[in-house]
Amino acid sequence: MKKYILSSILFIILVILTYFFVLRECDFNLLISSFRNTNSFYIALTALCSIGYVYLGSLFLKRILFHFNYKVSFLNSLGYMFTEIYFSSITPSYIGGQPIQMYEMKKDKIPYEVSSVVVLFNSMMNRIALLIIATILLFCYRKTVLALNPLYNTLVYLGYGTTILVSFFFASAIYSQKMSNLFLKITSFIIEHLKFIKNKKELKDKLSDALTNYHKCASLTKKNKGILGEALFITLLQRIVYLLASYMVYRAFGLHEHSVFLIMAFQICICLGSDLMPTPGGVMVNEGLTLVVNKIIYGSDLALSGMLMLRSFNFYFLVLISAIIYFIFRLRKKKNNLIDTV
Repeated sequence: MKKYILSSILFIILVILTYFFVLRECDFNLLISSFRNTNSFYIALTALCSIGYVYLGSLFLKRILFHFNYKVSFLNSLGYMFTEIYFSSITPSYIGGQPIQMYEMKKDKIPYEVSSVVVLFNSMMNRIALLIIATILLFCYRKTVLALNPLYNTLVYLGYGTTILVSFFFASAIYSQKMSNLFLKITSFIIEHLKFIKNKKELKDKLSDALTNYHKCASLTKKNKGILGEALFITLLQRIVYLLASYMVYRAFGLHEHSVFLIMAFQICICLGSDLMPTPGGVMVNEGLTLVVNKIIYGSDLALSGMLMLRSFNFYFLVLISAIIYFIFRLRKKKNNLIDTV
């Protein structure tokens, strides 16, 4: 009973955080009004894009863990995906999702040396997929999508450059032995100078063993080209589905002047520009960039409605659903643990 009370308190705290960081920015009256003036068919397709985004992310985790000889159910991989979405959305610079995701995997007896490789590999593939799509679309439509205002252009360029650097960092963190050795030296130095740690040698030995196991896991993704190809294919599909939602919203308002690729090019610029901003889930920065873009795509009258509609499917509602699913995910795990101990 005590565990369920603690879970309920946790859920209430998560709901409060969700409202404070995310949902208070949403104008629900305008959103309801916007729904009344849209094509229900394209709204359904927008919702399908959001579902597809989550499905492909869950499939990625399931397949990569399978390659590491961990056969998790799709429901569990879905739970990991929603955990990452939720905590990434309410923490600055998306930093909170992956550690909690790894923690949940640990509860399913997936060691940290495996989950850390999976999480870093996922992040690297996401960045690479973003770069591939962005490079193609920006090359084709750069004169249109990079002709709005200096601040917008600066954010896009910074985002593009940062994505390249972050991709390189993730690749180094996964595959570079030198990076691991440096991390081990720094950590060992810190351990030596922390007086409250008694068994310093034992702790350093455990850390060294964990890093050795980590690199064994990482080498599997490097040697097995099939994993790389499959992971990149799924991630590219996931990114494309995410970007397609912007076109579906555009069509939902009865507009058809711009092509699907141009709309996606604008949306990829918004992704690049908002990803590097240290605000929970890119809130406010994403909205600001979207409004700038939407005035070109939708016109001044529909710019705000279009922004709110897209963010509702790609962010606001997804975060709210993620909070609920995460709560159910935790309860399900606790129930299973209680059954196992009986």
